[in-house]
Order: sequence, then structure tokens, then C-alpha cells
Amino acid sequence: MQKYKRISKIDLDEIYSINNKTNTDLLRAILDSSPNIIVFALDSEYKYLAFNHEHKKIMYAIWGKEINLGMNMLEIIVREDDRQKAKDLFDRALNGESFIDETEYGDEALSRKFWETYYSPIYDDAKQSVIGLTCFNLDTTERRTIESQLQLADLALNMITDAVYLFNEKREIIYVNQAACEALDYSKDELLGKTPFDIDPVITVDELQNITDTIRLKKVIHFETKHKRKDGSVFDVEITTYPYEDGRYGLHIVKNITERKKTDEKLKLLASVFTSAKEGIVITDTSGTIVDINEAYTLITGYSKNEIVGQNAGFLKSDKHDKPFYKNMWDELIQNKYWIGEIWNRRKNGEIFVERLTISAISDSKGKTSSYVGLLTDITTGKDYESTLERMAFYDSLTGLPNRLLFAERINQAMMISKRLKTNMAVCFLDLDEFKPVNDGFGHNIGDKLLIEIATRMQSQVRESDTVARMGGDEFAILLLNIKSTKECETIISKILKSIHKTYTLPDHTGVKVTASIGITLYPHDNVTSDILLRHADQAMYLAKESGKNKYIFHS
Repeated sequence: MQKYKRISKIDLDEIYSINNKTNTDLLRAILDSSPNIIVFALDSEYKYLAFNHEHKKIMYAIWGKEINLGMNMLEIIVREDDRQKAKDLFDRALNGESFIDETEYGDEALSRKFWETYYSPIYDDAKQSVIGLTCFNLDTTERRTIESQLQLADLALNMITDAVYLFNEKREIIYVNQAACEALDYSKDELLGKTPFDIDPVITVDELQNITDTIRLKKVIHFETKHKRKDGSVFDVEITTYPYEDGRYGLHIVKNITERKKTDEKLKLLASVFTSAKEGIVITDTSGTIVDINEAYTLITGYSKNEIVGQNAGFLKSDKHDKPFYKNMWDELIQNKYWIGEIWNRRKNGEIFVERLTISAISDSKGKTSSYVGLLTDITTGKDYESTLERMAFYDSLTGLPNRLLFAERINQAMMISKRLKTNMAVCFLDLDEFKPVNDGFGHNIGDKLLIEIATRMQSQVRESDTVARMGGDEFAILLLNIKSTKECETIISKILKSIHKTYTLPDHTGVKVTASIGITLYPHDNVTSDILLRHADQAMYLAKESGKNKYIFHS
């Protein structure tokens, strides 16, 4: 049986044999035997000797003109650049050259196409001179469009970060994108031909069969598994498989979910901690509005979650702290991203409690604070005993005023605040004048009551943020914060002196009077340590006493 070989391009040797035969019958036979190929022949003046129906149809499609034998083909081509391009190619054939060329022709308003053309000269019977040319054309527009689309698709697939695999019916990889190669550390050539079992260490035969059956039904399947790199390391992936070519192929879109799995585990752990923690946990937005709490928080405060969420975190305030306390807390929180301390708050039943509170700022991916998390412990029970010890250690047992130790600590704290906020403060040392005669003449009991009354009067003349302390005997100290001017300081001290100088009525209705001498130093004008500040105030107090008593003098 004779075998026929299918070819996509015309063999040049056949074209040469055609050129040796110029009779009309042979040309007609060629035209009739090429129904899918555009064929035409021209003489040496570019006039049509012959053409098939396909050529006539396409010339009308791209130039909008009917053609006939004898017409000059170059005159039909409207575009000048296309006309010149065609003439140059025709001339090559008329000069005896046989060749193949691929180019683009057509009127943009009608149609423009790509052609693969086979040019060959036509010789006279003696094969001495060229009398024309023949052209065999293949329309490659659709092929080029498909190739362009494939190139664009491949470019797009290689730009995405998800891995893409295409498996054929034999479950072999026939396409991968760059992301797939990078994920598995293989080259494209190394991955092509591999099966799912080569890259998935946990998939079973039954699972793979289920995936195959699903895509054959033209259904999308979504699942999680693991992939194995070239070095043997394994990572978690999430795969979405789409049916392709009526379900014969499977297109896999693969995401590396290793970090997401880790995050999920962390979130589960955090959720468990949040729920089961014995400490109260509260989450607020940047404005202080509560967005979530745990059960321990409701047990501590007595409020239910519905009653608390949406409230400002300050609604539990007990009024035991002044505005500077909260301002300092927020300043420190904003600056350091955390704050640790103790706060007195009020439960739903009105009971005041003290909590140990840690507030931490939570930042977003750009480093900007997005929320705050508070962790609190109810330390009221321990605080009661601690408070007793603290009062013994830091407060004067007679007057209830801070003692020398606590006053020194508050000076140190005030100096830091003054430095940070660039404000002034005053340290004052006060000694009573003529107290000893009262104490000796009326007894220590009367003397103690007089000291208590003096302490009360002094506290009534200072602001809530200021401190009055008893240093021992009839000596007191005063700490004035945020002093805006020397005059403001003098006004406060003058009021203190007047309140002390008022008559005291003893139990026997006897009236007595005492005065005080006060020494003052201003920080940071007097930029020294806390101990020396107090010493300077003490020295100024002695100058006041020596210069007549019942007055104040600034340290210079």
C-alpha cells in the first residue's frame, strides 16, 4: 500500500518542478488541488496569470476589491508600505530566488493578517529566463494570535505568587509556572513529567483518585495537604483544582500556608489563654473604648460583657486618682508603649478595689498603635495588709502626712516629671516658731493636737497634686508641682503662713498662736539632687527664722 506523508509546508523541490511546467493545465491542476492554500501566479509585470478562489476571497476581505486575470496586483494593494513590501518580495522571485517569508498585509479598516508565503520564479520552456512567479500563502494570523495569547498567559502565570501545576490524564505535570519552581526548588525541566506522588509526601492513591474523579465531573475541588521540596523539606499547602479540557486535565493553584498555619495555632493558643486566664484581660481601641474582655474581667468588676463592651475604660474610675495621674499614665504609655502600676477602681456594686494593671500597646504592620491590651489582677486583699505596712513605713503616725522617706521619693518622681514636661516645682522646708513653749506649758497631748490641726490647715491651702509632709517634731516640708511663676509660689506659701498664724483654741478654751518660718528652693532653677534641694530649703528656712520669723525666704 502506498504511504502518504502529510506536510505543513510545500517542498521547495516540488516548487522547482512546477516552475519547469508553465502550461495552463498544470497551473489549473495546482490551483484545484490546493483548496486550503491561497495560490496565485503573476507575470513579470505583476499581472495576474492565475489565482484560486481562496486568494480572490481574501483580497476582497483585506483590500475591498474584486480581482480578475490581467489586473496588476500591486495596484490593488492600497497601503503604500505594503505595496512596496510586496514589490520587493516579488522582485526577488523574478530574479530567480525561491524563498519563504512571513509578513503582515491588509487594510486596517477592513482586515489585517499575517501570511507565511512561499515564493518561486516561473521560467520559460527553455529555462533561460524568468517570465513570472508563483506564491503559495498560508494565513498564520490565528496561529500568531494563539501564540501571543499563550505567551501572555505564560507571562501572567509566572508573575503570580501562587504555584500553578497542570496535570494530564496520566497525572503527569505538563506545565508549571516560576512560582512552582521556586516553591519546590526544582527547575521547570525537572518538574515536567513528575506525578503528585513525587511532590506530595502524604497523599494516598484513594485521595488522588477522588481528586481525579471530581475534576472529570468538571467540579472544582479544594483541599489541604503537604508538598516536599527537592531537599526533602516539607511545608503546608492549600490547593484549589480546576477541571481543564472537559476534565481531562487538572489545573492546580497552590498556596504555601505554612505561616498561616502557624498564625492559626498562635491564635488558638491566644484564644485559650484569653478565655482561661485568671487575670482580667481587656482590649481597647486607641481612644480607650473597650472592644473585648475575658470572663475573669467580669468576675473582678461585676459587670457582664454586654455592659462593658463599648464603654470607655475609664468608667470604672473610683476618683481616688487625680487628672495628673491619668495624664502621666497616658504619656508614659504613648512614649514607652507600655505602663505598669496600681489603680483604684470601683466594682458594679460600688465597692472600691485596687488592681495591678499592665497596659501594652499593640502595633500594626506599619508600627502604628492599633489597640491596647490591659492585664489586671485584683490585689485588694493583699493591699489591705500592704497598706497598713505602707502607712507605717511612709506616713507619719500622728498627722497621717507623708513622712521624710515618702517625701524624698515624691521629690525624685516630681523632678523626673518636671524635666520631661519642662515645668517648675518648689521644695519648701517649714519650722514652727514658738511651738516649744506651747508643748512644754500645756503638755505633749495638747502639743500633738496642735500639730494635727496645723497639718490639716496646711493641706487645705495646697492643691491636690501637691504634698505636705511631716519631717519630725515641729518640722514640715511642702512640695509644690507645676509652678508657673515665683508669684504663684509666694501666693500659696503666704496662705499657708496666714492659716498657721490663726488662733488655736485649746480644750480649756485658751487661745494660742504660733507662726512658721519657711525656706523655699525652685527646681530646675536650683538644678541639684533631691537631697541637696531639701538641704537648700532647710538653709533658707534658718535664714527666715533668723530674720524675724513668720516669713519665707527663697534659696539663692
